[in-house]
Amino acid sequence: MLVKNKDKCNLFFERSGFVRDWISRWGISQKIVASFIILIMIGTFLLSLPISQHLGSQATYFDHFFHAASLVTVTGLVDTPIAHTYSFFGQVICLILMQIGGLGIMTIVASVVTAFGRKMSLSERLAVQEGLNREDATDFRSFLITILKYVFVIEAVGFFILSFRFVPDFGWAEGLFTALFLSISGFTNAGFDTLGSNSLVSYVHDPLVNLVISILIILGGIGFHVWFDFALVSRNWLKRKGKKRIRYFYRKLSLHSRLAIMVSLILTVVGTLMFLVVEYQNPHTIGNFSFGEKLLASFFQTVTMRTAGLTTVDFTQVYPFTLFWFVISMFIGGSPGSTAGGVKTTTIAMIVILVYNVFRGQKNVNIWNHTIPETTVRNAFVIFSVFFSAFLLGTGVLSLLNPDVDFIILMFEAVSAITTVGISAHLTPTLGIASKITLIILMFAGRIGPITMAESLARKDKETKNITYAAGKIIIG
Repeated sequence: MLVKNKDKCNLFFERSGFVRDWISRWGISQKIVASFIILIMIGTFLLSLPISQHLGSQATYFDHFFHAASLVTVTGLVDTPIAHTYSFFGQVICLILMQIGGLGIMTIVASVVTAFGRKMSLSERLAVQEGLNREDATDFRSFLITILKYVFVIEAVGFFILSFRFVPDFGWAEGLFTALFLSISGFTNAGFDTLGSNSLVSYVHDPLVNLVISILIILGGIGFHVWFDFALVSRNWLKRKGKKRIRYFYRKLSLHSRLAIMVSLILTVVGTLMFLVVEYQNPHTIGNFSFGEKLLASFFQTVTMRTAGLTTVDFTQVYPFTLFWFVISMFIGGSPGSTAGGVKTTTIAMIVILVYNVFRGQKNVNIWNHTIPETTVRNAFVIFSVFFSAFLLGTGVLSLLNPDVDFIILMFEAVSAITTVGISAHLTPTLGIASKITLIILMFAGRIGPITMAESLARKDKETKNITYAAGKIIIG
């Protein structure tokens, strides 16, 4: 009997070693994809437990799978409202999945590993590097710990301020949990809430809720690079003797930080004015508000529609042009190395700058006395093209599966999924299984795609060489 048990143990360890060796041969992209898939499967199992269910919940196992995928990819699309589907335990599971998904599971694992003193292997560091869109893999221990400190401090401040609104509304227990849930949801740009099926519509006129959540969304969507750069320049700026000029501060920021901040600011200002002007007289959205209330609602919609998915108006009532504008806004998304989705602000900036320089007759791509490397511009164009193609394909599939739905609504749903924004014009719950599977694929591609594409573009294949043939002439335009 002991011999048999010993043989079984040996067989188990042999198989474990084989699996470990097999996984060690995986590429960085495969490890990142696998980590998200495993987390979705674990989340689906936990959400489907009886203890996770709300009384009277009719959610199926597929509904839990859809929600887990949406939570891990920090998208925000739901089949049934979180508040009506899950118990307090289930909502805690949702919060954990959302937090891990927002930071990236590779970041969490790496942080825990380094916290216990074990050195990360080169492949592990590269996996986290790609997950964070970081340029180098050095000094990861302090880098990851610093990220977590920033994240938890920002979310804690947001939780503290929001509790002043939700504790009086819901009582201590529910109010504190609601504040915590929304703080994490806002910062991770996830777009989930525990308020029911109308998101934050009841708080459309509340400056505290609107401004705090907007700031959380902006901080989560601007990127880790900008945080660290801003903090470093701020310390040096405060130590500087003499006049502390804002112009000096701005110039000391890195080129990436300046570009990310500039594009984000332009999109926010233009989007706010666009929504304000187009929806100004719409009685179903902001038409009956005072000017200050209209401005607040327009600002919040613009901020949340780029990355987060929380809303204070009913998007089934906005004008078609507003939906079209937000499709463009969602497609651009946030900045690299952030919790936001989309094709990213700097990617769009590279393409716009390329077009601008071509029209000026400039061979190089120049901005602010800097010449952008050709590989950076090429990679930006490739990412944009692949992302746009996936968006068109997803929209096409949804239109085939739902021929009776307005095309702009389907386009809105598709871009919301692939950019992990998660806002819906109340379409998601009405879709069939095939359409929801399409959304899951789009959500997963939107969260994982940019990372794996970046890794693929950065990979140096030893068997591939730059081969040049005789020049070929093709007429374009």
